[in-house]
Amino acid sequence: MDPKVLVAIDRMQQAKDLPMDQYKRMLMIELCDLAKSTLSYFATVSADELEMTMVGWSGSAMMNCAIMDKPLLYKVKDTGLWGDAIRERRAVITNDYPNLVKETKKGYPQGHVNVKRHFNLPIIENGHIVLVAGVGNKVDPYTNEDVRDIEDFLRNIWAVLKTKI
Repeated sequence: MDPKVLVAIDRMQQAKDLPMDQYKRMLMIELCDLAKSTLSYFATVSADELEMTMVGWSGSAMMNCAIMDKPLLYKVKDTGLWGDAIRERRAVITNDYPNLVKETKKGYPQGHVNVKRHFNLPIIENGHIVLVAGVGNKVDPYTNEDVRDIEDFLRNIWAVLKTKI
């Protein structure tokens, strides 16, 4: 495992007793730092994998997002690319969002933060997707190494995170 991931996991383990709001903010920062991204988010996934409940967004995502009505519960069937990680049960990298042609690309509503690059991935426990997390707008293209780092990080903090959600 990459040393930077081990350090991030250690920081999150040391913070395990923080209230959820503080732990969540710290998690968003770690996701952005690990993937060299400006945006991050995570959502829990229902047992039937049909719905996602948004739990956290990075501060930059919320600051740059002008949508006033930010729903917390989303039907996976109604989501665009960010639901692909659940539908495909794997990490999905999009390095050129503006020019991507894909059936599940729905664009984003007016006022939404501008996305240039994005990847998200599911965390699977006992055969079920329990969490989906994503990052966005890294200057350079996302790589499989980025995916591995974020997945290693999330798998290792999931035990603590699930007790807080």
